Amino acid sequence: MPGSKGLSRRRFLSGVASTAATSCLPLTGAAILTADATAALGGQNTNVRESRESVTPAPVIVANSGYRLLIDSVRGSIASFQSTYGVNRELLIRDHVRLPLFNVEFMNDRSEFKLVASSEAKKITVRKDDHDKDQTVTIEYKEIGDLNVDAIVTIRCPANESLTYWNLELNNGTKSWIGHVQFPVIEVPFDNVMEGDLSHILSSSLDGSLAGPVEPAVYQRPIWTRHTPLERQWGGTGNITPELWLEDIWAGRQRNTPDIWRYPNYPGQWASTQLMAYYNSAGGLYLARDDATGLPKFIDRVMEDDGVTLGLAHYPGTRGPGATKLPYNVVLGTFHGDWYAAAEIYRDWAHKQPFCGRKLADRKDCPRWITDSAVGFAFPMRGQADWDGPSKENPEYTPATNALPYLEKLAHELESPLMPFVYNWERPGPWVQPDAFPPLGGEAAMREFMTQTKEKGWSPFLYGDSLCWVTWQGNTGYDGMPYFRSHGGDTAVARRPDGTFVEDVWPWRKNYWVCVGTEKGRQMILDMTRNMAELGPSVVQQLDQGPGPVACYATDHGHPPVPGPWMTEGFRKLLKADAEIARSVNPGVAMACEGAPPEIYLQDFQIWDGRMRTTPLYSFLYHEYLNGHEGFFGNRVNDEALRLSVGRAIVSGYMLNFTLRDKGLIEYDWDQAWARAIPDQAAILDWAKRTNHFRAGIARDFLVYGRMLRPWTVGNVTLRDFGWGKEPLVQSATWQAADGRIGVVLANCADLGESPRVELRGQGNKTLTLNIDGQQVERTVQLPSVIDVDMQPRSLTLIEVK
Repeated sequence: MPGSKGLSRRRFLSGVASTAATSCLPLTGAAILTADATAALGGQNTNVRESRESVTPAPVIVANSGYRLLIDSVRGSIASFQSTYGVNRELLIRDHVRLPLFNVEFMNDRSEFKLVASSEAKKITVRKDDHDKDQTVTIEYKEIGDLNVDAIVTIRCPANESLTYWNLELNNGTKSWIGHVQFPVIEVPFDNVMEGDLSHILSSSLDGSLAGPVEPAVYQRPIWTRHTPLERQWGGTGNITPELWLEDIWAGRQRNTPDIWRYPNYPGQWASTQLMAYYNSAGGLYLARDDATGLPKFIDRVMEDDGVTLGLAHYPGTRGPGATKLPYNVVLGTFHGDWYAAAEIYRDWAHKQPFCGRKLADRKDCPRWITDSAVGFAFPMRGQADWDGPSKENPEYTPATNALPYLEKLAHELESPLMPFVYNWERPGPWVQPDAFPPLGGEAAMREFMTQTKEKGWSPFLYGDSLCWVTWQGNTGYDGMPYFRSHGGDTAVARRPDGTFVEDVWPWRKNYWVCVGTEKGRQMILDMTRNMAELGPSVVQQLDQGPGPVACYATDHGHPPVPGPWMTEGFRKLLKADAEIARSVNPGVAMACEGAPPEIYLQDFQIWDGRMRTTPLYSFLYHEYLNGHEGFFGNRVNDEALRLSVGRAIVSGYMLNFTLRDKGLIEYDWDQAWARAIPDQAAILDWAKRTNHFRAGIARDFLVYGRMLRPWTVGNVTLRDFGWGKEPLVQSATWQAADGRIGVVLANCADLGESPRVELRGQGNKTLTLNIDGQQVERTVQLPSVIDVDMQPRSLTLIEVK
């Protein structure tokens, strides 16, 4: 089977003669009549339009009040998908009809790949069946890509929904493995800036990402510290390249090459849910999966020459000959509104699934200090950041017990319990595992630190390093290859299709990713977790860098040599075993992860290290089930931006955290050198104290236990750009308590007063309680209504409607 190297585009023209020409028609593909075809029509002097209409079948059309879908009857591809809310809006690129409906990549026993497209089928038939309550489109493809491969696509279109449900069944008559299936292929256009109505793309990267406008290569961001997981797996160099994504610096930059589709990113390799959306004010496209089992997928934005593919790939992990059917549907539909409208559709589905389980108020496994809103402080025992070197020990924090006086002062100032995050504690260098023990300062001192902090009512964290087996650390000159070889690391590591190790390359360290299908890989993680838990922390965050498995193509690991369901099963077993082994030596210890946990693991974690920027998608979907803390990398570039990050976190439902530098002083953010200026310590401590008491006090029913709602409009506020685009200095969000009360929370992060105008929604007479910095008034209002709030600098407001 020939390889597919260099096959970076997926525009495949059908072999059917009548569709060989380029088409820009919205309804059907154009046809070029040959001389033979003209003769077949009786030699008549027929013009091209008449000939096309006589030989080209009409497209299949499904339409209702929300959308208009056209399937090309010759190619079996999507010719058009329009949102029909008020003003019709075409959601796809102009020549979408020429894209295949799906691509399938096969892999033979020599690890050679062949990518075939649905449009390469020798025969394609399309039919539509009408039923009482819905319509069904069925597309059959025979002998795809000159292989003994057939396929059936079914599209169920309920009459009373704006959503359609797509499924694919493959009859693989070859002896090859199915490496992945891209289905359906959906590409949206770049914005026409002259038209002014710019678009956005919502993705589920980390805690949520909103990118836009949708333009090609319009921005450069000088970020080198991290790559996407796929870039890192293939040894990314960290070079700065033009980016489409103004919002998300860790994902969404890849172009369409064969490699990216071979590595699923859900669940866990930074994709936390199965939702994407594309929209502007005229209408939006909704794309999701109704899979409650968490089977592996690729879910991300992919740059094309003429638009952006809403990338979706599936990994059945099966081998022919035999039939393979997706065990879930792809949900494609339309909506009107912003990203909240799309998220509401997804949330209505998600909250009915088993993975939601108990809400936070009913969870017995979440410690009280989480709902009591402890404040986090990270301090590095060695070095100033991840990347600086040579990395020296910090006497303020090594041994860890030296940090206690600084933490006690902070706890006194904040009048709050703390979450101390012990960073860079590993003996050989920051983030080195599994050769991490004994910790800096010795085991006895670390145990003593954990004991004393817990006696004070604090909850210390200890971080591991995910599925990484670290082999080099530039900060300290650590060479981990002798340890790797002597401990059988080669039997634990995930493999690429060519048999080489899947490597993660950073400017300051290197590591291999372990395969969850190997006993050695699983045991490495479990041993690391046990050793950390034995030191006595309240929280173990072993599963850093996104909790999820890495694809492996090994032929001797006991799993299929392609990505597939074995990955989800293996990681779920690892999660269970990891928690059990931690609690066997440290009963009651909580489990955490970096970035929002994939939804299917919602009940497996008690807290997470947030990576929310300006789009609180995960809070909107799942806050009432699990709380996270703000996390780091919060664009805290100056005092006002630091306060803004606190306000952003509070109104979005997150707990607070900060980074300490030398002498116990609060730094702006993690990964910043200590040579720069420091924040106004008294000012940030005062702001942190008042915002945290607000969260744990009068706003508790909303910000700890509540459900985030679509925001009520808050206007008349100052916007400021600190590097993430213009943000309101008065951060705000709308929440609903468990008893139905509505609460609008506002945090004025500015140095000046603000007078936000809040539009109150609803109908009828309601009781309005207004709490501004502890001063409370109550009155009756007739809804809908508008209220102007006079907010002093650095102040907090809760508007409660009941």
